[in-house]
Amino acid sequence: MRPLPFVLLLGLVGVWSSGARDALAAPRVPAAPRLAAAPKRAPAPRKGRATKPPAPSDEAEPADSAAPPTEAPPSAAPAEGATPSASSEADTKLDERPPPQTAGAGQNLSPLNPEPPESPRSAPAPGPEALDKLIADIATLRARVAALTTSLFSSKLRVFVHTDGDDARVQSFVVTLDDGVVFKGDPGFMAEDEKVVYEHAVAPGSHVVGIEVERQDTRGAAYRTWQTTRFAIQVPERQVLEAIVTVEDDSDMADDFPGDQDGKYELGVKLRAKVAR
Repeated sequence: MRPLPFVLLLGLVGVWSSGARDALAAPRVPAAPRLAAAPKRAPAPRKGRATKPPAPSDEAEPADSAAPPTEAPPSAAPAEGATPSASSEADTKLDERPPPQTAGAGQNLSPLNPEPPESPRSAPAPGPEALDKLIADIATLRARVAALTTSLFSSKLRVFVHTDGDDARVQSFVVTLDDGVVFKGDPGFMAEDEKVVYEHAVAPGSHVVGIEVERQDTRGAAYRTWQTTRFAIQVPERQVLEAIVTVEDDSDMADDFPGDQDGKYELGVKLRAKVAR
């Protein structure tokens, strides 16, 4: 075999290189997509013959995989009388209002209503016999206290009262000893002479005699006076002290003021204390 000439070899190399360069520079044409094969139709059933349903293909997905997963059924509610579980107690919020308590017939109970043991029991009203017995017991106790006071103390206080006033009518008259009432006169009380209103054994020492008087002028019902006076006295030991109280009323307000619009109240309460001989 004779070797090719060198000039011919260079020409073949040039032709090959130009063809390869043109092939690389040319754009690529995308291949046409393949058309999917049309599904085969099932043959029409012939009249008079029963046809079998087509068998499912192997490529079809199972029905269980296509259906969504079903949720588990909720747990059954606890039966009546059963105690709630710890989870239900934990779900209850602290700020929720408690269920109302019913007293029957749809009425709600208020938390302010007292329970039956808390309700005070009303004591039965005492009858007339119990009241009479109580009054008798009080009178007996007073008598015992008076007898005990007389036996313990040998000192005694005697109070006299004298009222003076032609046109003054006494509406109320009260004598007190150490802020305790020892005499109370009826409306219209009068004592033209010295009248003993209190006499009893007392402890020796200091005591306070009080006079409370309300008066009304007989010449005019609109003109009234109220007066309260207290006197401190000393009762000697083992002796009798006499306290003589004089109540005077020389007022002319009801007589003079309606005429000339000028009048005055002139009241006086005096006490004289002396030891009886």
